[in-house]
Amino acid sequence: MNQNIAPSAGEHDEHVAPLTNEQRLMMRRMRDCPYPTSYTTVVRLELTGRLRPDVLASALDALAVRHHALRSRFVSGPDGRARQIVDAPRPVRLERADVSGAPPAQRAEATRLLVDRLRGEPFDLAAGHLLRAALLRTEEHTWQLYLAYHHIAVDGWALRVMLEDLAALYTACLEEGGAAGATPAPAATVQSADCARSQRTAEARARAAGNIRYWRSVLAGQTQVIHWPGVSPRPRDFIGEGAVEPVRIGGDVHRALRRTAARCGASSFVTVAAALAVFLSRLSGQRDLIVSVPFFNRSEADARAVTCLSGPVLLLCEVREEETFATLVERTADRFFDGIEHAALPVTELLDTLVREDGWTTTRTPCAAIAMQSFGFDEVAQLPGVGARLHFESVHVALTDLVLNLTESDDGIDGFALYRRALFDSATVHRWMREFTELTAALARRPDLPLEQAVPAPART
Repeated sequence: MNQNIAPSAGEHDEHVAPLTNEQRLMMRRMRDCPYPTSYTTVVRLELTGRLRPDVLASALDALAVRHHALRSRFVSGPDGRARQIVDAPRPVRLERADVSGAPPAQRAEATRLLVDRLRGEPFDLAAGHLLRAALLRTEEHTWQLYLAYHHIAVDGWALRVMLEDLAALYTACLEEGGAAGATPAPAATVQSADCARSQRTAEARARAAGNIRYWRSVLAGQTQVIHWPGVSPRPRDFIGEGAVEPVRIGGDVHRALRRTAARCGASSFVTVAAALAVFLSRLSGQRDLIVSVPFFNRSEADARAVTCLSGPVLLLCEVREEETFATLVERTADRFFDGIEHAALPVTELLDTLVREDGWTTTRTPCAAIAMQSFGFDEVAQLPGVGARLHFESVHVALTDLVLNLTESDDGIDGFALYRRALFDSATVHRWMREFTELTAALARRPDLPLEQAVPAPART
């Protein structure tokens, strides 16, 4: 996607631009969402070593100079269309506190209050400047850096870019003596506005029209609704208060999944998605399911842009109990890789068309989603003389019914299930995740048996 991005011509050309397709989808979802912090993300960098807070503050300010999305406003114009407007640089809001001398209980309470406030304070998109930071010193050489940002400005891919640039800017500021206001790196070559404009060229619009036709042919007659056991009638909305349940797939199972993936011309992600499809099929009784897969939509040209280009790939999973897991993986891989080839489109227009012409009942994205990343954040966030470990703070809003957020490493697959508390209780989801991991292990061990033989016991309802 975005193969023809033109570099920014200068600041005077950057002030006003349309939204990216993915930002437009997010704006629509925010209008339907009763939770003003639904797209606020808070991450924590645990920093160990001899940190220079003054240098860190300068690096954060330079980061906002470098990436326009961090100092942009999102407002509606006279025609009712939302636009992104780049403001002049100003310091990033960085709170500082030191509780290193306090008793453990007091440190824990200070941390809890800080996280709750960062997570609970909505961003005003019309006011802009969508990055906040707080630095909490918890021990003599241990610091917790909290970064709160709005997803419309920073998606998962952009977070990695942002952390990598923050480390580079900290290093450069340190070498310059840490002077306040220093900008040791120029603005990024490709900005959020460039990405949005590239999606509106004649070539991009023609490609998007073809991709909409592709998705209509794949999804016609399907439904994004999953018929959960015990949930009837289904609520109209897909968003609600969320809770999390840990998920762990061990190293032996992970290696077996990789072997199956290699045989089937797939990725280990596809094998996990296929196993999830089997599990969901047995819960719901549906043979065909649509699962949303967040996709970063990045090409080499926009790989360093901090913005939101992540959108859903609607993965059609066709589960047939008489077929083998390997067959399901191959078919799911074909669907997934074809979907990626056709991911460049305004998803809002696709959903509107599916409702208007193809029998879909809502423009909401599917009831279930799965995301799995294989790249790490810790290694790019290392500062000179300071080690870093990234943590995502818990999420309290579920933007759909059930989402698996997973991270792949050499030790296995770890993550959590985010679910709607209004639909499922914690005991049910705990049991489901245990059964899902058991089912995945069985399928990984016996990928060439029919599903009904490889895992004969259906998931309990």
